[in-house]
Amino acid sequence: MRVVYYGNYLTYFEVGRVEYLRQHGTPISEVDRKVHMPVIEAVVRYVRPARLDDLLEVRCWISERRRASFRFGYEIVGETGDTIATGSTLHACLDAATGKMIAVPAWLAEMMPVAPGAPGGRV
Repeated sequence: MRVVYYGNYLTYFEVGRVEYLRQHGTPISEVDRKVHMPVIEAVVRYVRPARLDDLLEVRCWISERRRASFRFGYEIVGETGDTIATGSTLHACLDAATGKMIAVPAWLAEMMPVAPGAPGGRV
C-alpha cells in the first residue's frame, strides 16, 4: 500500500508542462534561451492517493495569462479515469539575459492559448 510521496506531484506537474511546450512547438530548452519562467506559486490538491507503480496521466493547460505571468492548470488522472490530484503553477516571465521581469512575449502567448478551467490534452 505504498503511496506516492506528496512532493512528487510537483515533479509530475513539471513533466507535464515541459511536454506541453514540446507538443505546442517549442521545447523548454529553446524557450529557456529567450525567457525564463520561474514558478512563483504552486498549489496541489490531493484527491486520492496514487500508489507506487500506478500509471498516471498528467493533463496540462494554460488557465490564465496576465501581462507578465501565466498559470498552468493540471489534473493527474489514474488508470481508471479517477482524478488523483489537481493544481496549478503561476510563472513569471523574466528576460533570459537580464533576469528582469518582462511582459509575456507574443511568440510565447501564441503557442499557449488560454483554456480556463478546462483540462487540456494528454501530455
